[in-house]
Amino acid sequence: MAPVAIAISAHPDMTHRLIATGQQEALFNDSISALGIGIDHHLGNHLGGDMDDQLHRLEASIENILVGNEIDMVLVQGDTNTALAAARAASKNGFKVGHVEAGLRSHNINRPFPEEANRIEIAKLATAHFAPSAIAAQNLADEGILDHVYVTGNPGIDAILSRRIPPDNRPKNSILVTCHRRENFGSPLSRICYALIEIMAITGQTVVLPVHPNPNVSLPLKSALSGQPLAQLIAPLAYGDMISAIQNSLFVITDSGGLQEECAALGVPLLLLREETERPEVVTNGNAIIVGSDTSLIVSEALRLMNDPDHYARMSKPSFPYGSGDAAGQIVDAISQHFSEI
Repeated sequence: MAPVAIAISAHPDMTHRLIATGQQEALFNDSISALGIGIDHHLGNHLGGDMDDQLHRLEASIENILVGNEIDMVLVQGDTNTALAAARAASKNGFKVGHVEAGLRSHNINRPFPEEANRIEIAKLATAHFAPSAIAAQNLADEGILDHVYVTGNPGIDAILSRRIPPDNRPKNSILVTCHRRENFGSPLSRICYALIEIMAITGQTVVLPVHPNPNVSLPLKSALSGQPLAQLIAPLAYGDMISAIQNSLFVITDSGGLQEECAALGVPLLLLREETERPEVVTNGNAIIVGSDTSLIVSEALRLMNDPDHYARMSKPSFPYGSGDAAGQIVDAISQHFSEI
């Protein structure tokens, strides 16, 4: 959302205030500083409790900020509890809701959970939908949402392209891995760890793994991999450091949503630890391969990337299905258009 905030600040007829909810606070503060934007309202850490409790507390806190203020639109981004809580608080109090990154669908209500359900509910509450791609816009149309849908690209691509580092032609000798999705908790995560151990044993490559703080992730990862000499289990990376890690990796193995877009834009091959994706363009364009938590498939596709130069080159070609760095400006233009239409 940072590029959108910056673009609004540069517009002669728009102002904004930015609300932060305190999730992953240390990483957030580092990233905000690097991106050069300020926070107007900081709610503190709203983690803890179950998801429904967290959602209700977020909604109440955001509502306290919104009520009594002159606000033309509340912009929410993505699929998190933060976005849904803000959309609920805004809609309930008569504010227009603009959904950035609207229309992404895996078409499986349980994967990713709760993100898919959150997206669907936000779409029903939003009055303006800023879709990152034509496929995302079509998903909204298939749900009967036809009005005030704008294909703008995703401002996450703006952010990463503004922060990418020039190639230095040094050999890449590590594999970057991230894993945090609920659907991979338990036995799927064990199968993923077995695959990583096998990849390290066969190839001698280092695996760099920023460990998510959720104990459902951190405890099994540390138990399975902390004794592996080629496994580097590190703390989560701030935004700029993560971009550098992606660019310096042979390829990425992840279950992340945003990394699918970012790796495509940076031309870094990606193996996706999920059974389906809400970003099918990255698979169609050849930047990503879905491997799920299948140990043998993860290993075979990793080895294929390392042993087949032509295959690696095809997956390393950058693609920009979610915009080429101008999404924030298009979103601001679409906001102006939206208010001229109503």
